[in-house]
Amino acid sequence: MIGISTFATNVAAHHSFAAEFSYELFGSREGEVVEVHFVNPHAQVFFAVKNEDGEEQIWNAQTFPPQTLLRRGWNRDSIKVGDRIIIEGNLGLENSNKLWIVTITLEDGTIIRPRVEHEAGPFP
Repeated sequence: MIGISTFATNVAAHHSFAAEFSYELFGSREGEVVEVHFVNPHAQVFFAVKNEDGEEQIWNAQTFPPQTLLRRGWNRDSIKVGDRIIIEGNLGLENSNKLWIVTITLEDGTIIRPRVEHEAGPFP
């Protein structure tokens, strides 16, 4: 019985938005895509951002699972390595270089969203 309840706690913790991201802290970062993981449980975009000192930092932007994104019009080529992007979203906790994606603006000005307009709130 202990093993089952430990497993359930770990699964719940993994999928807890509040464990990794802030509901109050919202921001944007601009950079170049270095990796795209279109996989479960969350699609992720890794992108290089220059900090105030001009040093490059890798940020991890996460969003919904691929099946959800596919239903919303995304595909594996929506964001590609080398793309210049601006990502807006909920910032990660404890000064982590993480964002939960609300919008991605591509270099040509195209804005893509993981949520459809009628869904409430910026977070899952």
